[in-house]
Amino acid sequence: MIKMNTAILVFCALFSASTFASFNCVVALERILIYKTGMVNVLHSGRGDYTSICNLKEEKGGVSIATCAMWTSMLQSIKKEKGQAIFYYAGEGNCATLPTYGSSPTPEYIGVL
Repeated sequence: MIKMNTAILVFCALFSASTFASFNCVVALERILIYKTGMVNVLHSGRGDYTSICNLKEEKGGVSIATCAMWTSMLQSIKKEKGQAIFYYAGEGNCATLPTYGSSPTPEYIGVL
């Protein structure tokens, strides 16, 4: 019985690791753009080009307008203080190859370091 439980735990660990791949970017913020459409684009040290994170006028990728406003405010504060932010993404990838502008994936969360 113990061997069976161990086998199940190992299987679940391997399966969940490959199914729920993720990555994060710990970055310095260079620019934050807010377009008249409400789109918020960020230029950070991890990518070197603009990535879209959310929209202040409509939900984008499951991110509400309220969350987008809080993220934008937090990022502006981080930039002002010359701090670092962490962007966490579900799926496979890395910071240097994030799609840019409107093709960018939506972060799962953004934090302050």
